[in-house]
Amino acid sequence: MKERNSTDTIFYKATQYIYYFLLTNTYFLVSNVLILSALIFLPLSISNLLIYGVALIPTGASMTALFYVMGKLYREKTIQPTKEYWRAYLSNFKESTKYWALIILVLVILSVDILYVLERGWLFLTIISLIALAILTVTIIYAFSILARFEVTTKNLVIFSILLLFRNKLNSLSLLFLLVAFMVIFYGFAGYALLFIFSVSGYYFMRSNHKILEKLMLDFQ
Repeated sequence: MKERNSTDTIFYKATQYIYYFLLTNTYFLVSNVLILSALIFLPLSISNLLIYGVALIPTGASMTALFYVMGKLYREKTIQPTKEYWRAYLSNFKESTKYWALIILVLVILSVDILYVLERGWLFLTIISLIALAILTVTIIYAFSILARFEVTTKNLVIFSILLLFRNKLNSLSLLFLLVAFMVIFYGFAGYALLFIFSVSGYYFMRSNHKILEKLMLDFQ
């Protein structure tokens, strides 16, 4: 009987993935220290939304880096977290930030709208605003999945992410359910989940979008 290589064991692979998720998640938290600090020290209110918006600016590039590394992990089963995260962060910073600045503006407007209708108890408008936020969130997931794989202009990125949203309705619902599930896990186990939640969610988003991105690549070669 042949001896089994230690790198082929389930324990080794599980340990390796834990290391990948933990380190990548740590880098994501480090590159989002501004928004994390704002959320910790500033109360949620309309008056602080502008500060939140400014603090969110680095998040665009960090999301692209996160999706890039987790997408590569899904495809190739191995990564170099430190080298690949920060390389993706720096090389995609400009295009990611241009797109993300547009999204921040929309998010601020939507947040003001949601807080406004909530204060007045307008249930129907609150539901409409939350649906719009859910649609925007799924579009953002598609957009950063695209940025993590392809070089694309901001205009085309917006177009492609909207097209993917409506062309892949079942997958879009799946992404939304995944997002809600990760939010519930984070809410229930915040202390532990903070160590892994962003990298694990990025991995599953890229896994869910893998076939769609492959098809997109073939369509526009």
